[in-house]
Amino acid sequence: MKLVTRIALVVLPTALLLGACGSGGTATTADSPAATASGATTTTTSSGSPTARTTGATSSSSPVPKVMPDYTGRQLAEAQAALAEYNVQIKTVNRIDAQPAGTVIDQDPVAGAPFAQVVTLTVSTAPATVPDVTGKTYREAEETLTKAGFTVTENPIFDQQKADGLVTAQNPPAGTANTADVTLDVVRRPVVAYLADMQPVSVDRMSYPTTGTTKANGKSYSHGLLMTPPGSGIGTVEYDFSRQYRKLSGELGLDDKSDSAAIGKVEIYGDGRQLLAQDVPFGTTTPVDLDVTNVLRIKITVASVDGKSSIVFGDFAAQGLQSEVGASGSPSPTSTTASR
Repeated sequence: MKLVTRIALVVLPTALLLGACGSGGTATTADSPAATASGATTTTTSSGSPTARTTGATSSSSPVPKVMPDYTGRQLAEAQAALAEYNVQIKTVNRIDAQPAGTVIDQDPVAGAPFAQVVTLTVSTAPATVPDVTGKTYREAEETLTKAGFTVTENPIFDQQKADGLVTAQNPPAGTANTADVTLDVVRRPVVAYLADMQPVSVDRMSYPTTGTTKANGKSYSHGLLMTPPGSGIGTVEYDFSRQYRKLSGELGLDDKSDSAAIGKVEIYGDGRQLLAQDVPFGTTTPVDLDVTNVLRIKITVASVDGKSSIVFGDFAAQGLQSEVGASGSPSPTSTTASR
């Protein structure tokens, strides 16, 4: 009897253990680590300047394609969901457009480009009323407008008196509806290069221009340029502007020693396109303000219409943006830059 009891005690625990294993279960403990891991997809929402916002995503992402799919034409939520599968960083930029609000109208990288881990989606938004941004700095105005979805264009206005970057006007004006583009007049301190300080590229049929202080109609010009036309025909001088400048301005007159009945004639060309044709009578001065944006070569012709004269180019100066003057790699003329 004692022997039977001992056998039963040994067999019972063993049977219980074998039964548990034979049921197909796998033993786990309460402190076993979880089998899942979490990842994160950074979704950046922006209007103009991106602002990061992180949302959760699982680490089990889809295989990354070799080229960027086309998400234009989709709704933003649909495009974001598709991109989230690849665990990429998504940035969004608002832009006023005729497409229904929330439609992806542009993407960077574009479809077919190599796949990237940062994708910017441009999304259509309904037109807003144009706010008043005059009196603000360009940076402030641009931020305000781009957040509302407007496309902003800067029109630089050269002024050495007002603060650099000041928005002085806008088009269309505040309160305008149903528009997507806004142009801002922005004060910029110019780089100034006087024509008298530039070396001519060529001079034809007249004496070399005289530089220094000149006088016309009783007014003195410290950066004057004096050109004397030939007795007959036309004299020509050319200058290299290297596509650096935006404006050419100054005053035209006849030298005070010219004949009192004299009349001169000046023509100015930019890359062959006539920018000015002006008669210059004795005892008068004529202001000149020309757009020379992207002009490579300036040609000036002078002639005498009546009498003997010398033509004064009073303080003629080329003006350009600091970011553009010298960018072409050509030697820069002597210039003065207004302080900021």
